[in-house]
Amino acid sequence: MSSLKFVVSSLDIIAAQAGRNKQLAELAEKALAAIKENDQQLPDPEVVFAPLQLATKTGTIPLATTALDCIGKLISYSYFTAPSSRAPTHDDSEQPAPLIERAIDTICDCFQGEGTAVEIQLQIVKSLLAAVLNDKIIVHGAGLLKAVRQVYNIFLLSRSTANQQVAQGTLTQMVGTVFERVKTRIHMREARAQLGKLGRDQSQSSVTVDRTDDQTDDQESQTEKADSEENTEGASDAAPSEPANDGETGAKLTLKDLERKSFDDSHMGDGPTMVTQVKPTKRGSRSVSEQSLTETAHEETPESLDQEDEAYIRDAYLVFRSFCNLSTKVLSPDQLYDLRGQGMRSKLISLYIVHTLLNNNISVFTSPLCTITNTKSNEPTSFLQAIKYYLCLSITRNGASSVDRVFDVCCEIFWLMLKYLRAPFKKEIEVFLNEIYLALLARKNAPVSQKLSFVGILRRLSDDPRALVEIYLNYDCDRNVDNILQQIVEDLSKFATAQIAVTPVQEQQFEDSHAKSGGNEWQLKSVLPPPLSVAMIATQHDNDHEIPKEYAIKRVAIDSLVETLRSLVHWSQPGRPEVNNAGGEVDRRASSDEIRDSIDPSMSENASRLDTPIPPSTPVLDDDPDHLEKEKARKTALANCIRVFNYKPKNGIKLLIKEGFIPSDKPEDIAKFLLSEDRLDKAQIGEYLGEGDQKNIDVMHAFVDQMDFTRKRFVESLREFLQAFRLPGEAQKIDRFMLKFANRYMTGNPNAFANADTPYVLAYSVIMLNTDQHSAQVVKRMTKQDFIKNNRGINDNADLPDEYLIGIFDDIASNEIVLYSERQAAAMSGKLPAQPSGLAAGFGQAFSNVGRDLQREAYVQQSEEIALRSEQLFKDLYRSQRKSASKTGIKFIPATSFKHVGHIFDVTWMSFFSALSSLTQKTHNLDVNKLCLEGMKVATRIACFFDLATPREAFISVLKNTANLNNPREMQAKNVEALKVILDLAQTEGDLLKESWKDVLLCISQLDRLQLISGGVDESAVPDVSKARFVPPSAAQRDNIDPRKSTSSARKSRPRAQTGPQGVSLEIALESRSDEVIKSVDRIFTNSANLSREAIVHFARALCEVSWDEIKVSGSNESPRTYSLQKIVEISYYNMTRVRFEWSHIWDVLGEHFNRVGCHANTAIVFFALDSLRQLSMRFMEIEELPGFKFQKDFLKPFEHVMSNSSIISVKDMILSCLDQMIQARGENIRSGWRTMFGVFTVAAREPDEGIVKLAYQNVIQVYKTRFGVVISQGAFTDLIVCLTEFSKNMMFQKKSLQAMETLKSIIPTMLKTPECPLSQKVNKQAGQAGSAPVKSPGQSSRTSVEEGFWFPVLFAFHDVLMTGEDLEVRSNALNYFFETLLRYGGDFPSEFWDILWRQQLYPIFLVLRSRPEMSNALNHEELSVWLSTTMIQALRNMITLFTHYFDALEYMLDRFLELLALCICQENDTIARIGSNCLQQLILQNVTKFTPEHWAKIVGAFCELFERTTAYQLFSATTINSTASLSPPPSGLEFGPALSPTTETPPPDEKSLKINGTDTNGYGSDAEHSSSATEVGEHNEAQSIMASVPPTPATPQLEEFKPNTSLQQQPVIVTAARRRFFNRIISRCVLQLLMIETVNELFSNDTVYAQIPSSELLRLMALLKKSFLFAKRFNADKELRMRLWREGFMKQPPNLLKQESGSAATYVAILFRMFGDTSPERQGSKADVEAALVPLCQDIIRGYIILDEESQHRNIVAWRPVVVDVLEGFAGFPVDAFRQHIETFYPLIVELLGKELGADLRGALLLALRKVGEVGLGIKDMNTAFLANGGGDASGARQGRSNSVLTVSGGQQGPRQQPSVDSLSDDPSRLVMGRG
Repeated sequence: MSSLKFVVSSLDIIAAQAGRNKQLAELAEKALAAIKENDQQLPDPEVVFAPLQLATKTGTIPLATTALDCIGKLISYSYFTAPSSRAPTHDDSEQPAPLIERAIDTICDCFQGEGTAVEIQLQIVKSLLAAVLNDKIIVHGAGLLKAVRQVYNIFLLSRSTANQQVAQGTLTQMVGTVFERVKTRIHMREARAQLGKLGRDQSQSSVTVDRTDDQTDDQESQTEKADSEENTEGASDAAPSEPANDGETGAKLTLKDLERKSFDDSHMGDGPTMVTQVKPTKRGSRSVSEQSLTETAHEETPESLDQEDEAYIRDAYLVFRSFCNLSTKVLSPDQLYDLRGQGMRSKLISLYIVHTLLNNNISVFTSPLCTITNTKSNEPTSFLQAIKYYLCLSITRNGASSVDRVFDVCCEIFWLMLKYLRAPFKKEIEVFLNEIYLALLARKNAPVSQKLSFVGILRRLSDDPRALVEIYLNYDCDRNVDNILQQIVEDLSKFATAQIAVTPVQEQQFEDSHAKSGGNEWQLKSVLPPPLSVAMIATQHDNDHEIPKEYAIKRVAIDSLVETLRSLVHWSQPGRPEVNNAGGEVDRRASSDEIRDSIDPSMSENASRLDTPIPPSTPVLDDDPDHLEKEKARKTALANCIRVFNYKPKNGIKLLIKEGFIPSDKPEDIAKFLLSEDRLDKAQIGEYLGEGDQKNIDVMHAFVDQMDFTRKRFVESLREFLQAFRLPGEAQKIDRFMLKFANRYMTGNPNAFANADTPYVLAYSVIMLNTDQHSAQVVKRMTKQDFIKNNRGINDNADLPDEYLIGIFDDIASNEIVLYSERQAAAMSGKLPAQPSGLAAGFGQAFSNVGRDLQREAYVQQSEEIALRSEQLFKDLYRSQRKSASKTGIKFIPATSFKHVGHIFDVTWMSFFSALSSLTQKTHNLDVNKLCLEGMKVATRIACFFDLATPREAFISVLKNTANLNNPREMQAKNVEALKVILDLAQTEGDLLKESWKDVLLCISQLDRLQLISGGVDESAVPDVSKARFVPPSAAQRDNIDPRKSTSSARKSRPRAQTGPQGVSLEIALESRSDEVIKSVDRIFTNSANLSREAIVHFARALCEVSWDEIKVSGSNESPRTYSLQKIVEISYYNMTRVRFEWSHIWDVLGEHFNRVGCHANTAIVFFALDSLRQLSMRFMEIEELPGFKFQKDFLKPFEHVMSNSSIISVKDMILSCLDQMIQARGENIRSGWRTMFGVFTVAAREPDEGIVKLAYQNVIQVYKTRFGVVISQGAFTDLIVCLTEFSKNMMFQKKSLQAMETLKSIIPTMLKTPECPLSQKVNKQAGQAGSAPVKSPGQSSRTSVEEGFWFPVLFAFHDVLMTGEDLEVRSNALNYFFETLLRYGGDFPSEFWDILWRQQLYPIFLVLRSRPEMSNALNHEELSVWLSTTMIQALRNMITLFTHYFDALEYMLDRFLELLALCICQENDTIARIGSNCLQQLILQNVTKFTPEHWAKIVGAFCELFERTTAYQLFSATTINSTASLSPPPSGLEFGPALSPTTETPPPDEKSLKINGTDTNGYGSDAEHSSSATEVGEHNEAQSIMASVPPTPATPQLEEFKPNTSLQQQPVIVTAARRRFFNRIISRCVLQLLMIETVNELFSNDTVYAQIPSSELLRLMALLKKSFLFAKRFNADKELRMRLWREGFMKQPPNLLKQESGSAATYVAILFRMFGDTSPERQGSKADVEAALVPLCQDIIRGYIILDEESQHRNIVAWRPVVVDVLEGFAGFPVDAFRQHIETFYPLIVELLGKELGADLRGALLLALRKVGEVGLGIKDMNTAFLANGGGDASGARQGRSNSVLTVSGGQQGPRQQPSVDSLSDDPSRLVMGRG
C-alpha cells in the first residue's frame, strides 16, 4: 500500500548506508523482505522497528535522521499499535515494554547532549511530537514524561536557535495536548453523569463552585490526615500559640506555611508507561499496560472508563508537577541575571508553561470531576488540591524574584489564581498578597518595572466586580486578616497622586500606546509563551522606554481606581429598580457546563462583566450582608483599639477590655492578648509591661509565663523572648524583665545552670554583646576573650565552658537580635544593611564595591529573604490546615448580594476621593481629567444609591469646585466636563441626591450667570452666588447702605467687566450655550415631576436656598437675579399633578421661601414673587379641593406672612389686589383658602394706612354678603370674626370700627338663619334636638361643641374689643352687644358652655384687678379712671343683671360671682371697692327670695372672707417691721391669702358665742407682744372698759406731756416711699373694714334680707361684727402702740379705730336688739344667748360713755352718743318682763348719764327709758303713751339718722356713698376713719 513507501525508502537508505554494520544491513533486508511478503497487510512491527532502532545508534547523521523520521511517521500512522509476534520466552512475569514506549526511548536516546547534530535534534523533536500528538495510540506515564523531558532538554541545550524555537513550540504543544485530552475526558465524564441521572424528579447534576470547594475540603482533610500519619515530624514544628477554636482563626499565615504538601504522590512518577488505544468504533478504547497487553476487548464499564480518565489526569498532573519543580530551582546570583543561561531559560520556560496551562485549561483545575487518586490513601483528590503545593511553591520561590521576566510571569500566574481560583486558594492568596505583592508596592527600593507589572494585575482585578467583592468579604471582613481590598485601594490612590515629572509628549505617547493595547483582549483567547531562545530572549525590550515607568504606574493606577468604581456600580445593579424590572436573566449557575464556559478563558468567554451578580434562587447563607458588616465593624473596632494602644497603652487596654476583645482585666487575659496580637507596637508593649505598677508587673509575669522555653537553647529562648516586645531603655525595667526571664527559663530547664542568677547575668551579658557588635556608635568592639572574661564565675562562682560562650558570641555576631518587624520596616524603606565600620573595612568596602550594583544586590537579598519567609509561612499554613481539616474546611464566602458595595465604598471612599479630587485639580491632561470625572461620577452614584451622605456631599462638592463657575474668565475645557458630569448626575441620580441638590443647583445658577456674562452682561451686574455666605444677614434690608456698596464694587470691577464677552474664552462661551448643556439643564427641571416624594422636597429646598443666595447677593441691584425663583415657579407647574399629600411637603419648603422673598426690601423681587404666587394660586384653585383638606390654606399663607412683615404699602396693596382677583375669578373653588384670606385681611385691618384698611374691609364685606355659607362650611367662621374684630379695634378709623361692630352684631341673626350653621338647626328644631346628639360644625373638631364653634367667637369678639379697644364709643358698644347677646340668647346655653364663658370671657374682664402691674401698664391713670367709670362699672352691674336674669342656670356659679365681687371690694381703689360693695348688695337684694340655705352659707362665707381680708392685723406689727416684705403689694392690691391673717390659724366664728366676755379671742392677733392680760378685752370690769384707750387727760406733771411733743417737733420723722405705701395699704384695710360694716348694716336694715337669712348664718355674721368690734377695741386700748405708730410717721396724729369700734358696736347692738325682740320661732331659739350678750354689752357702752371727758374726748363722745341713744331706746323697747328684770342694771347708768352734756337725741332716749322705768318699775301707767303723744313718734327716724351718723365713713355726703381714692388723697388718708384720740 502507498503508506508503506516511506518505510521502504527509509529501509533502502539504511541498507545502502549500513556499510560495515552487518547487523543493521541484515535487519534492514529482513524488514524489506517482510514488507514484500505481506503486500496486502502490515508486517510485524518488531521486524520493521528493529533496523530503525539500530540505525539510530550508529551515530551517523543520515542514518539517524532517516530512522528517526521513519519512526516518527510510523508512530503517526499508529503502526506500532499492531499486535507483535514477540512473545515471552518463559512464564515469568516479565513482559517486553510496549513497542511505542521502546520507540520513544529510542528517539530520546538519540540526543546526547548539546553536541548532538542539529539535524538529529530537529528530527528527535519532530518524532517525539508525533508520538505525543497521536490521537489513536496515546502514551501515558513515564513515556510521556520522557518525551516531554527530552524536548525540554533540546530547548535548553541545543545551540541552534531554530531548534530552540521548534523545541519550545513543540513543548508547548505537547503539554497543551495533554491538558486538552483531560478536558475532553471531563466532558465525557460529565455527559455520562448526566445521562445516568435522567428521569429523576430533581436533577442533582448541577455542580457549583461552592460544592467543589466542599469536596475539595473533604478530600483535603482525608489526604492531610494520611499525610499527618506519614509525616509525624510536622507535629513538633507546630506553632505553640496556635488557637484551637477553629481552623480559620489560626496563627497568622506566612509564605512558608504553604510549602506543606497535602497530596501524596511519592510513587506516582515511578509507575510504568501506560498506553491507551482509541478505537475507531464507538466502543471506545481499550487499556494496554506493560503487564497486560492483550487484544481482548473489555466490556466498557463506568469503572473502566474512570480508570482511563485517571490515566489522562495523571499525565496532566505529572507534566504540571514537573514544570513547577523545574521552576523552583534556586539560581546563583550570577545565573539570575544571565537571561541566556540555561538556568534562567529553564526557569522561564517552566513558568511560562505553567502559566499557559493554567490560562488555557482553567476548567481542568476547577472542575469537580477532575480527580486523581492519592497513592497512599487511595482516595480521590481534586486535581487542584493535588497540584496546589507545587504551584504555591513555584510562586513562593519566584514571586519575589529580582528578575523582571520571572516576576512578570509569576504575576500572570498569580492573576489567574486570583481570578479563577479564589475559593480554593483563599489562604494562599492572602499570603502572596501580604508577603510579596502588596509588600512590593510598599518597598521604596523595589524596581519600578515590577511595581508596574503588579499594578497592571490590579488593573485587571478592578475589571472583575465579583473578585473585588469576594476579596472584601473574605479578607476585609475577617478579623484575623489584614484589610486587603482597602490596602489595594489605598496603594492605588497613593500611586495615582504621586508627583511625576512628565512632558506632554510623553503623556500623549502613553495615551496612544494605551489605546493600541486594546484593553484586556488577552483574557479572551489562549496564550502562548514568548520566544525564549538564546537569540531572542534578551532582544525583547520595552517599547515604551521613553515613557517614565512611574508615570505609567500613575496612569494605570488611575485607570484601576476608576474601573474599580465602575465594577462596584456594576455589581450593585441588581439593587437598582430599573435593573430589577428588566428581567430576562436566567440563573447561570445551572450546570457544570455553564461553570466551565464561564471560567475557561479558552472558550467563548465574555469580558469580566460576565460576572454580573444574578440574585440566586436561594440565598447563600454565608453571604449575609448584615452579619458580615457586623464582623467588619468589629474588626474596625479592634483596629481602633490597637491604634489607641500603640499611642497610649493604658488607654488601649481599657478600651480593649471595654469592647470585649480582652475577656477581663485579669493579667492572664491581658498577657495572652499582648502575646497573640501581631499588630500591637512592640515598643509600646515593652513600655506597658515595664511599668512599675503592681498591675503592670503582674501582667508582665503572666506574659512571660505564657512562653515555653522547655528544651530550648539559651540564646534561642532569649531571641524568642525579645521578639515578643521591644526592651525598654530604663535599667529598672530591663532588670525586671531579665529577672522574670531567668526564672521562666530555669523553670523549663532546671538543669541548664546552677541557679537562676546565671541566666539572669548571662542574659544581660548577651544583650550588651548584641549592642556592642551591631551598634554603629561603638568604635572598639568586644572580642571573644573580653566576652569570656566578662562572664567569669557567673555559674554559682563557677565558669561556663569557653566553647559555650564562644558559640554564643559567634551566634550573636553573625545574627543580630533585632525585631522582625523593625527589620521588615527597614527593608520596606529601602535601607541597606549596616556595613562594618573601621578604616580597614572602609578600604575593603571601597575596593569590593567597584563595578557592583549595590541597590540591586540589596534587593536580591531582600527577595531571597521574602522567598525564605514565604516558604516558612506556607509550611505553617499547611500544618494548620492539616490540623484543622478534621474540624472544618476553609470557608470561602461567595459574593451574591449587591449590598456589599455600600459597605466597601464606605470604608474606601476616602482613598478614591483623595486621588480623584487631587488629580482633577492639578492635572491638565484632558484624558486624565475625563477619566477622573468619570470616576467621581460613578463614586457619586454609589454614594447616592447606598445613602452615604458624607461621601456623596464630598464628591458633589469637589465636582462643583472643579467646574470653577465662580471664575468664568479662568474656565477651561476640564471645568466644562465637570459641569457636564454634574448635570448628568442630576438627571440619573435625582432621587438620591438629597442635600447635595444644593451644590447641583448652585452650579446651574452659576451656569446661567456664565451665559449672561459671555453674552455681554456686565459681570458686576450679575454677582457671584457662591459669595452669598459672606453677605451679612441684614445687608439685604439696608436699602440706604447697599446701593453705595454695590456702586463702589461695580466701580472697582468695571475695568475687567468692560472686556465683555471677550473676557471669557470663546470655546467656553460656546460650550456653555450648546444645545447639550441647555437641554440637560431643562431636563433637570422638567424631570423633577418624576422625582420621588422625598427627593422633590430635597430638590425644592435646595432650589429655594440657591434662590435666596441669588437674592442676597443681588438684592441691592435694580435688576436682581431671579433665575432660581423663576425655576421655582416652573417646577411648581411641572409638579402640579402630584397628589396633595406630596404637595403639602413641597409647599412647606416653597412657602417658607416665598415668605422670605416677599419680605425683601427690593420691590422688584417682591412683586415678581407675589405675582408668581398669584399665578400658582389661580392654577391650584382650578383643581377642586375635597372636604377636610387644607392645601389652599397653606398655599396662601405667604400672602399673610408678607402682609404681616412687610412695611411697604405698595406690596400690601398688591397682596390685597391679588386676593381680590382670586375671589373674583376663583371664588367658587375657594375652600380652605378662606381661612388664610381672612388672615390676610386681619393683618390689613391693623394697618395705619386708610386705603389698605378700606380695601381690605370691602373684600371682607363682599365675602360676608356673598359666601357666608361657604365660609361656615369651611371652618373659616372664626377667622371672619377675628378679622372683623381687628377692624373694630383699629382706632385710627372710628367710622370703620363702628361699621365693623355693627357687622359683628348683624352676624348673629344671619348665622342663625344660615343653613350651613348647625345653630340654625337648633333654632328650627329645638324640640327635636332635645334628645339627639349635639350637632357638630363642619370644619370644627369633634371635641368642640357647636356653641364653642359659633357663639364663642362672636362673644369673644365683643369681649376682645371691650377689653382692648381704645375708643370709648366702640368699647361701650362692644360691652352692650356682649351682654345683650348673652341676655337674649343665653337661655339655650348648656352649663358646660357657661363654664367656658365664665373662665375665658366673663371673669377675664375683671382679671386686670388681680395684677397691679397689669392694671397700671394697660392704661395710664386717666385712661384707667375712664375705663373704670365706663366699662368696669357697667360690666360689673351687667354681671349682676345677667346672674339675676339667668339665676336658675347660673345659681351654681354663685361662689364665683361672690369671689369676683370680693376681688373688687378688696381693691385699694376706693371707687372699685364701693362699686363692688354696692353690687354685692344688689346681688343679694335682687335675689334675696331665691336664695336657699346653701346660697346663704356661701354669701355669709364670702362676708367672713371679706372681713378677714380687710382686717388690718399689721397695725400691731407695723412698728416692728423694718422692711415692707411682709406686706409687699400682692397681685390684687390687697393680699387675699392667709399671709395677711394672724400668724396662727384663727378658728371660725362661733355663731352661738355672742358674748363679749369670757375667753373669746376672735378679735385678737396672736402676736406674743399683744397677748398680755393688760391688752386683752373680755374682763367684765370697769378697769377694762371699752374706752380705756382714750382716758381723760391725766393729771401728771407737764414734763411727761411736754417731752414727746418737743421731740416730735425737733425730730420730724422721714418716711420712705415704700414705707408710706405700706402704711397706706394698712389704712386702706381699715377703710375697707368700715365699708364692710356699713354694707352689713344697710343689708340688714332691709326687712326682707333679715327675714330670709337663716338664724345660723345671721349668728355667723354677728360673730364677724363682734370680732371687728373687739379688734378695734384692742387697738384703741393700746395707747403706747398708737403713739409709736404716730412717731414713726404712720399718721399726722396718733391713730385709732374709733369709727370701726363704734360702728361695729352699733350694728351689732341694732341687730341683737332686733333679734331679741323678734317673735318668730326660729329667732326665739337663740333669744337667751342674745340676751346674755346684749345686756353686758349695753352696760359697757353706757359706762364707757359716762367716763369720757367732754373737753379732751369730744370726738369720742360724738362717735359714741348715737350708739348710747340706740342702747337706751333698745332697752326702752324691751318686753315688760325683760325690762323689769334689767332695771336694776340700767337705771343707775341712766341716772349717771344725766350728768353728761345732753343733746336732743340723747335727752329723748333718756326720757323714753325713764318713762319706761316709771311705767314698769314704779307702776305709773301711760307714761310712754303720753310721750308719744307729745312728739316722741320720730324716734325711729332719729334712730335711723343716728345709725347713719355712726356708720357712714364720710358723713354729710348726699347721694351715693363715694370717697376719693386712697391714691388721690394728698392729706392724711386716715382722718376719715381714725380719730386723734
